[in-house]
Amino acid sequence: QTASSAIRGLIQLGIGYTVGNLTSKSVRDVLMQDFYVVESVSLPSEGSSLTPAHRYPDFTFKTYAPFAFRYFRELFGIKPDDYLYSICNEPLIELSNPGGSGSLFFVTSDDKFIIKTVQHKEAEFLQKILPGYYMNLNQNPRTLLPKFYGLYCVQSGGINIRVVVMNNVLPQALEMHLKYDLKGSMYKRRASRKEREKSHPTFRDLDFLQDMHEGLYLDSETHSALMRTLQRDCLVLQSFRIMDYSLLLGIHMLKSNLKEKEAENSQSTSDAKRPAGQKVLYSTAMESIQGPGKSGGSVTTEATNTMGGIPAKSHKGEKLLLFMGIIDILQSYRLMKKLEHSWKALIYDGDTVSVHRPNFYAERFLKFMSSRVFKRVQGKK
Repeated sequence: QTASSAIRGLIQLGIGYTVGNLTSKSVRDVLMQDFYVVESVSLPSEGSSLTPAHRYPDFTFKTYAPFAFRYFRELFGIKPDDYLYSICNEPLIELSNPGGSGSLFFVTSDDKFIIKTVQHKEAEFLQKILPGYYMNLNQNPRTLLPKFYGLYCVQSGGINIRVVVMNNVLPQALEMHLKYDLKGSMYKRRASRKEREKSHPTFRDLDFLQDMHEGLYLDSETHSALMRTLQRDCLVLQSFRIMDYSLLLGIHMLKSNLKEKEAENSQSTSDAKRPAGQKVLYSTAMESIQGPGKSGGSVTTEATNTMGGIPAKSHKGEKLLLFMGIIDILQSYRLMKKLEHSWKALIYDGDTVSVHRPNFYAERFLKFMSSRVFKRVQGKK
């Protein structure tokens, strides 16, 4: 816990200093070399002529591709002041990690950003794909792929801690009655006993098929927009030889809203502190799949009531709001994965294993989403 709170403090100090410093540099077009720049600053505990004094050990803070990330934040309508306010104004909140990655996850107190620790290889891979990844984002900001807003490294006492700042897919202000991590794979894709014991477990593919065997029903237009977005996103991931990603799906049941209001009110006092007016573009589920001509006022009024969730129904006719995003995309199909797939295929049916060739992985993922998870409501809406 002490280590975790120190990490949070160092991240806030480092980002506060570097993003603040960047605002003094004039805005210009992003050049190819901007993707490969790494800026480093020493922050001694006693402070210096440039850096503030702090209560942590001396540390060095590295910012990767600062100009490029500043441009991407602008692309999503995130102002530097708002970014700093969200990340540095209040202590970061630690979240539990449903995956097996061993990463630490923090969410900003206003619920806007997730900060996740990544391994050296993942940080390296993100750097490598940045130019192509953002070329895609520029052409198509409507995406369920993670929006990366910054990549940083804290060096202290001989330890390197790399973190990435991303959009938050599941808002804390609405309770997620069910959460799923879906890959379209069946092999061992059931939540572990340890996961099930959590107050808000993240279930897997086999659990979904058991709980929601009929799938989730969307109106025709929304279904088409979602499928188009998923297809485009999978094509991008395939082009980078990325695999083993998941769709993180949160389901909020609307019918139990009233019963929850009392419980929620006690819980969401921190929510009242959220600064109004800042609207991060394209980061809610509904905005991520809407076509460009559809982002008029209707979305905004909808977003205020529904937090930008996608309206859907269960096979029992229950009204739902869906929140989703593609996660864990920093896995390239390198040698380790090839080996892992080969030996798993020997002992098990290779086509159901989660680690697979990127093109096969994308096809299986899309087929699962379109045939088992999301269904189109026939006839009238």
